[in-house]
Amino acid sequence: MKRRPLSITLRLALLFAAVAVLAFLAVGAYLYQTLERQMSHRDDLELVSKVTQIRRILAALPSARALSGDAQPLADAMFGHSDFVLRLTAADGAPLLQSAAPSRPLPAPANAVPTQRAPTLADVRDWTPALGSGRMLNAVGLVGHDGGEAVQITLAREQSDRLKILRRYAADLLFAISFGAALATLLGFVIVRLGMRPLRSVVAKADAINTSRLNTRLSVDDAPVELRELGNAFNAMLDRLEDGVQRLSGFAADLAHDMRTPLNTLMVETQVALSRPRCIEEYQALLASNSEEYERLAHMIENTLFLARVDNAGLALQRERLDLGAELQRIHDYFEVLADEAGVTLRVDAPVLTLHADAMLLQRAVSNLLSNAMRHTPRGGAVELSARRTGEGIELVVSNEGSGIAAQDLPHIFERYYRADPARTTSAHSAGLGLAIVRAIMVLHDGQVRVESAPGATTRFFLIFGDTAQRLA
Repeated sequence: MKRRPLSITLRLALLFAAVAVLAFLAVGAYLYQTLERQMSHRDDLELVSKVTQIRRILAALPSARALSGDAQPLADAMFGHSDFVLRLTAADGAPLLQSAAPSRPLPAPANAVPTQRAPTLADVRDWTPALGSGRMLNAVGLVGHDGGEAVQITLAREQSDRLKILRRYAADLLFAISFGAALATLLGFVIVRLGMRPLRSVVAKADAINTSRLNTRLSVDDAPVELRELGNAFNAMLDRLEDGVQRLSGFAADLAHDMRTPLNTLMVETQVALSRPRCIEEYQALLASNSEEYERLAHMIENTLFLARVDNAGLALQRERLDLGAELQRIHDYFEVLADEAGVTLRVDAPVLTLHADAMLLQRAVSNLLSNAMRHTPRGGAVELSARRTGEGIELVVSNEGSGIAAQDLPHIFERYYRADPARTTSAHSAGLGLAIVRAIMVLHDGQVRVESAPGATTRFFLIFGDTAQRLA
């Protein structure tokens, strides 16, 4: 079963929680390490201070034997420090006094601070009790005012009260971090959910848009900066979609109207023919008329299907080396009869050029332009088909004399279903597919199509095949 992806709100809340946990852990670790160093420093200072105090007590005694008789001064010095272990030994190693039994026997005195030097923090060293870690300090003390008998002083501390408090502080700190992370996660979720409210509003508005409400647009003026760009892109998409739907609706209406004419003709003629018996010649005339109408319908459907195949990448090019002059002359010969009937002069001016292209598609593109040019050229006018090599590639030009194209129509004439002259209602070209097919063919060849025209001036259509077509040729 495919797992559903997490929502953006939950993802941001979890990321916020992860950042909060990491931040809490980093701050907690820093505080713990700082506090531990300070407490360890204070413990070492206390060891040094106690050893100095013990030296003064020993100096006040008359002799080392007095320790066994009156150890109260030393006991008073250790009062309130149950974690301290004091051991005094004579110079020959004989034990004189031990305040308590450590969890593990104290090591033999080593690196003792001599009597002529006061102990410092550098003299404190580690030792290992049964549990945890400890610190100890060895020093030599003198009994008596006049520097009598030397005594080895060993003062050890298994675990200070401060460090015990620190361990409890660590537990409290972990609880605080856990609670803070949970609270940050909850607050983060709430904050992100509130912050995502504009996005949910955009989603709700977008969800309310359908084919009957394509004119609705998202309000981006009061949207956050992060959503404004998304809203603008969505509105631009709606503009394109609305324009496409309107064109498609117009195309459907135009196509239905254009198809209705031949269909009505077919039905009326057939009904008239069936109304009474006819001779063979009348039936032959009817079939010939019907055949023309069928051709018109087939041409409309073919153009529509061609553009559908182009849109769905269902049309593969079959490139081959073409003699461009010969191809244009062949197209000229086909249209020459039609031009004579329309009273239009058709000329070809093409030098020897080689082009790598799909022959059928090339003929279709040029034929569409020639048919369009002849339809808009008055009797006595001329249509010229030429080709030349330019810096952009190989350029085919179809030019004709006529009324020209209005400036407001020029940017749209290659758009599908666009009709610069809505009054045209005959043939499949009235649906606005001829020039759209030309542009689709040029896109398939990685080329481009342009037009230059103005009302009352010569109209020129340019088919430009780029460097790829020349290199392959």
